[in-house]
Amino acid sequence: MLATRNMIVAGVLLAFAGALHAGEPDARVQRMTDALVKMLPMGAIFEDIAAKNPKWPMQEKSDAVTAEQLACVRGELSVDGFRRSRMAEVESYAKANPSRLDAEIRLLESGASDLFGKVIAAGAANASGGPEVSPQAILGEATSEQVLSFVTFVSDPNYADLRKLSGFGDALNITKSRSENEKSGSQLGASLAAQLMIKAMGTCKVPPSAYL
Repeated sequence: MLATRNMIVAGVLLAFAGALHAGEPDARVQRMTDALVKMLPMGAIFEDIAAKNPKWPMQEKSDAVTAEQLACVRGELSVDGFRRSRMAEVESYAKANPSRLDAEIRLLESGASDLFGKVIAAGAANASGGPEVSPQAILGEATSEQVLSFVTFVSDPNYADLRKLSGFGDALNITKSRSENEKSGSQLGASLAAQLMIKAMGTCKVPPSAYL
């Protein structure tokens, strides 16, 4: 009788603990999300732009949206909003590719995420009139392990799905010239920014007529 009662109590405690943790993302999902946000820091870039222009991203059509809609769009494009969107994508990816997640997280955390993030941030700073920093200078200061991680991410066919998840796809190629990769990178950045903005508009119920 006592053993049965103990089993019931243990079951209740386990159920209660499960309820407390329900909805919490898996630790690997958290790490993958962190790595991808660091790799492509669009939220931080958008926040920097927004801080300089209270009407962004509706500068020319600010009257086409309500104050609530504008605040919603800016929130979706913030650091927190971008991370929230990334995490939802990572959760879906993790469910479809559970056996690959550990190796992919190790690759990102061993250098690819950090180096890509620095290159992207430098490019954004250059475009906004900040100090000129070349990708070559950033890579030149990296360790061999970081560069290997960077090159493996860009070129290894085993990580094609991870590249797609990251947003980079196969836009960059180590066999292309520096100018070709810079052009591809600029086009990719513009495309990703536009996609994120349109997605935010949809989430905040802003009709296309308000921004097209």
